[in-house]
Amino acid sequence: MAGFLRSSMPAPVVPRQVKLIPIDGQKWTGVCAVKGLSEGSIFGVDYNNPKFPKLGIESLRLSELLGRVPPGHFASPQRPSFHLLMLFTAGRGDHFLDFRRVRCKAGTLVHASPGQVQQFVLGQKLEADILLFTSEFIFPAFSAADGAAFGALIDDVVPEDVTDLGPDALESVVSVMTAIKRAYHQADGSKLSAVILQHLLYAMLLTIAGCCVKSDAPSMMDSHRSTFRRFRRAVDAQFAQTRTVEYYAQAVGCSTKSLRRVCMMACGSSPKALIEQRLILEAKRLLAHTGLTVEAIAAELGFSEPTNFVKFFRRHGGMRPLDFRAKFPGVRLG
Repeated sequence: MAGFLRSSMPAPVVPRQVKLIPIDGQKWTGVCAVKGLSEGSIFGVDYNNPKFPKLGIESLRLSELLGRVPPGHFASPQRPSFHLLMLFTAGRGDHFLDFRRVRCKAGTLVHASPGQVQQFVLGQKLEADILLFTSEFIFPAFSAADGAAFGALIDDVVPEDVTDLGPDALESVVSVMTAIKRAYHQADGSKLSAVILQHLLYAMLLTIAGCCVKSDAPSMMDSHRSTFRRFRRAVDAQFAQTRTVEYYAQAVGCSTKSLRRVCMMACGSSPKALIEQRLILEAKRLLAHTGLTVEAIAAELGFSEPTNFVKFFRRHGGMRPLDFRAKFPGVRLG
């Protein structure tokens, strides 16, 4: 399973040299999840199931995960290239998702999506059921048209990435989680066992969506939903290289007017605003989780001058970059 770089995170963050260490089947990659970001940025972790190398899902307990490596290896943030779905079952404590502190207890559901920065806090009495799975494992055999609709489910499965499930919702999710755990531990690496797990995972996503997604949320045509998802993925991949709406409209095969209409329908924001939000998100991640200087972060994110980045961050982030770094409530390690 995935490991964390071993380092401390004072505020402001102090740069240090880090050696990449393979941990129990999971590999650190020097290539970040975001195209164009350097190896001095947040390191990513590739999915690699040690039990079934070709199976795109793994089921395990939080205690099992933390017990696989020496203390300290989980002390720093990581950027997984796969989905991490955690249902906390006992105890109380914290988890970090990007630069946010998440208060966890029994019934808290956390979803870290590919490319998102997340971090465990060591020394806590927390337990959770964990599912690690790749995006490709979610019914990859469906047709392109069906896949557009099914694939959108994981994008909206846990609103705001975190939710506290009520008693009825928790009972439903636990029931499906139990079935997944049983099927995983009975799996034999065959195609049949993989298909069973695919269907159970999809049942899990549907169950969570039924509990979390608002029934009065505006509906979208499949074609519009597909366009919006392709736009968001293009922005995730290219925001450090270009911030022009025209580029992304061409990348997803529509006019700027159509792209604006789709974005407004999907989330009430313009394409330009979404691109800027993604840039600010990455800037905050780099400020919170790395020791890169403001000048280095500006260069990472495609700004020709650091002063332009500082102005952009103050306009969209509400404060200066170093003020944000100083206020980040990160994990303090002894």
